[in-house]
Amino acid sequence: MIILFSIIAVIFTLIGGGIALKLGSLNKKFLIRTLSYASGILISVVFLDLLPAGWELNRTNLTWGILGALLALFLAESFTVLSSRSEFLEECEVHAHNLGIFAFIALALHSLLDGVNIAVGFKTGTAAGFNVSLGVILHKFADGVTLVALLLHGGRTKKQAFCLSLALAAATPLGAAMMGPFLRCISPDVIALFLGISSGSFLYIAMADILPQLHKANDRVAPFLFPLGYLTVVVMNRFGG
Repeated sequence: MIILFSIIAVIFTLIGGGIALKLGSLNKKFLIRTLSYASGILISVVFLDLLPAGWELNRTNLTWGILGALLALFLAESFTVLSSRSEFLEECEVHAHNLGIFAFIALALHSLLDGVNIAVGFKTGTAAGFNVSLGVILHKFADGVTLVALLLHGGRTKKQAFCLSLALAAATPLGAAMMGPFLRCISPDVIALFLGISSGSFLYIAMADILPQLHKANDRVAPFLFPLGYLTVVVMNRFGG
């Protein structure tokens, strides 16, 4: 299941990148609405799946994992262009040539972590794994759009943008493959730490990276899609076991 959903994440990354290559850019309202739904899923899966599971295993390791992930992502965003999606949505014109490469590096590291998150989610349970995977898959689509748009904006050729989007897509199953076997032989205390890292990364992505852009967009549909993400996780937990 871990590899299957990692491959689906690859497909969604390439779909997003392919649309950006074909059209040159994407309707930003559509991207905003996709991100709104994804952020609802990411936040609710933290509070309904990951935190309860980690709390039962080791609450201290769970909280340190959350704090460590929040700090690491904050520092990464401060010194790189981790939140490059906001640059695309706001049509930033500064240092456009270098921005695409910085975006690729940051998004590739983030995609590795997404693969780890999928593996950790399925370690917690099937329903949690589905919910985590759905949140990852939806924002992978946005990552693919963002990377290609920034690369083209920075003067890269379509062939270069395509090759880099392939590399970005491959990072998610790589992260899952690296973490999957490791999870089978580690203690519950360490699993709680990883659950904290996943929780912190999901909260940061949703609340620091996505939601501020939704407020700036002033889209009338997005506020309704955000709680729909909540509902999706509730339904998955109810019927997914």
